[in-house]
Amino acid sequence: MWKSPSGRRRHPMSLPCGIFGPPLAPAVLFLHGGGVSGWMWGPVVSRLQHRFRCLVPDLPGHGERTRETFTFGRAVAGLADLVRRVADGPVHVVGVSLGGQTALRLIAAHPELVGRALVSGTLTRPLPGVAPYRFLLRLTYPLARREWMIRANARALGIPPAYLEPFRSDTLRATAAGLEAVVAENMAFRPPEALSTSPVPLLALVGERERRLLRACARDLARTMPHARAYLVPGAGHTWCLEHPDLFARAVAAHLSDEPLPAELVPL
Repeated sequence: MWKSPSGRRRHPMSLPCGIFGPPLAPAVLFLHGGGVSGWMWGPVVSRLQHRFRCLVPDLPGHGERTRETFTFGRAVAGLADLVRRVADGPVHVVGVSLGGQTALRLIAAHPELVGRALVSGTLTRPLPGVAPYRFLLRLTYPLARREWMIRANARALGIPPAYLEPFRSDTLRATAAGLEAVVAENMAFRPPEALSTSPVPLLALVGERERRLLRACARDLARTMPHARAYLVPGAGHTWCLEHPDLFARAVAAHLSDEPLPAELVPL
């Protein structure tokens, strides 16, 4: 079960999920990226839980659900069930990378369950070479579990030292087959056609230090969805929710409350 920054556990629902914040506050569903789990939202949730009811689940194949194979269909079905169980109406959704793709699938499949949404670093154009990449992943899997490589990956992802232990735990319990499934879904992702008529207001963000392809993906979403807009985050990398949690939290709060966005964000 995911813990808050204070280490407080919350009761289990239909899937592992931390729930933090006032029961009657607007509910926000936070969806983590691939290869990690709900703990990655700790710095952001600690800044927002006074204002929002934060729902922080583990996606299939991650965290407490490592034994499950990730598919977008399985993830969306579980999230829809979770929202119906714990919320009295639509929830806002925030997702990074794989979590952003999952958020888009949730919006398309269950628009009645989503209020507003924010995605960051979200790939929306299929990438070639899935098979060779999966082979390489199998080949390097043992190396990725070495302590020096775990620490190197944590530094590369901008993970604060305080969160090295949960990152190490996620790395060690991940299976090669599970990682392959995540990579295959991520690289083959296409936005559902239903997004072209979606009523959900979407904010698509991308860090300045991310691959330039992701800027194009953010612009694609702004052009495709009727109520979407895209912004660049100066100086930010792929996991800037950990590198710059204060700015990330301010962007979330502003968009979900339909308030002016932080001045640091640059329109794309």
